[in-house]
Amino acid sequence: MRRMKQGLALGAVLALGFGLTACGGGDDGGDSGAQSGSSLLIWADEKRAGPIGDLAKSWGEENGVTVEVVQINFDDLKDQYAQQAPAGQGPDILLGASDWIGDFQKSGLVAPIDLGDNASNFNSAATGVFNVDGQNFGVPIATENVIMFRNTTLAPNAPATINEMAETGLALQQQGKTQYPIGVQVGEKGDAYHAYPFFSAAGGYFFGGPDGDGAYDFNDVGLASEGGLTFAKAWSDFGKQGVVKSTFVGADLEAAWAAGALPYWITGPWNSTKVQESGVPFEAEPVPGWDGLEDKAVPIVGAQGFMLNQNSNNKSTAQAFLDATMNTEFMNQIFEADPRPPAWTESAEAAADDPIIKAILEFGDGGYPNLPAPAMGIIYEEAGLAQKRILDGADPTATMEEAQQNTLNRIGSSS
Repeated sequence: MRRMKQGLALGAVLALGFGLTACGGGDDGGDSGAQSGSSLLIWADEKRAGPIGDLAKSWGEENGVTVEVVQINFDDLKDQYAQQAPAGQGPDILLGASDWIGDFQKSGLVAPIDLGDNASNFNSAATGVFNVDGQNFGVPIATENVIMFRNTTLAPNAPATINEMAETGLALQQQGKTQYPIGVQVGEKGDAYHAYPFFSAAGGYFFGGPDGDGAYDFNDVGLASEGGLTFAKAWSDFGKQGVVKSTFVGADLEAAWAAGALPYWITGPWNSTKVQESGVPFEAEPVPGWDGLEDKAVPIVGAQGFMLNQNSNNKSTAQAFLDATMNTEFMNQIFEADPRPPAWTESAEAAADDPIIKAILEFGDGGYPNLPAPAMGIIYEEAGLAQKRILDGADPTATMEEAQQNTLNRIGSSS
């Protein structure tokens, strides 16, 4: 079957409330509504803590609730939460990525969230990746997927194929104009997320589906499918030619772009400000397909949003606060703080006037969902490591077959 992201910033408290490692003071657990005299603790990243804090201050004053917003680097949010939430500590509300939901839901760390009549005001792809077994576990604020930024000085013409990208990049490398023919990050553990457009363009897929109910089959793994092996052989050739190397890491690619020494950079909206501020002339466009193959390159499409701590003593108050986030004014403020495509439809329509946002949305349309299931974490690890090993010279077929079997074994043992 085919399938059709450093520690706690202790000083970054934006409103008064209880301590960092404990959920706020309890309410009576009623069905809905803020409980006057209660408190909430919210964890958010450094970019979006500002507008969340502004809303928390005004909403808290109106409802007699003490709300504390603590800023934590995004890359640490998941681990910090997973360590504290099981003991009834951590925040009442967490801002995070949709692909965390699978592990959190399985471990009983997140509670369902009612979007109410606002459900239709969100991008359906965004709500979809927060849905587990028919229940919603997030208030989406943004969608995200990679895009290709092309340095139009080094590469004036949009490439028709990935192969053409490689030819142009290698020629620039021979001329001493770049060290990175195609800027896709890999690193010691590989990076199946950033490589997915190349993988999908060969006909590869992670899990089979969706079926008529929108479900995916975690027993149908596509790493060693015909398309997966086609990709593996092409990836192996790229490694031998030096088009992509396992030593390519995000920080080096970012520096190369800023220096005007990177023809193509596969990255996402989290780097769009850096791209624009670099002064390098560019176009934002989709990754093309492979020469001679019919499959279209698609990215993995995920979302970020608010989650509710299952062990919170403040669920009704937390839900009331989340209700207050579901409006265009707040979602526009979130976008201004961190310009990723908004999950709120009205905000997304306005943001689409931005050519980068427009390109990201268009490339993401029909992309593979960042499924809210523990199996996604497993396949990211196995596929990423296999792709890294292939670039380093491992046999492409045997390596992908091993990664496929490892994925199936790990999914089976975790179910």
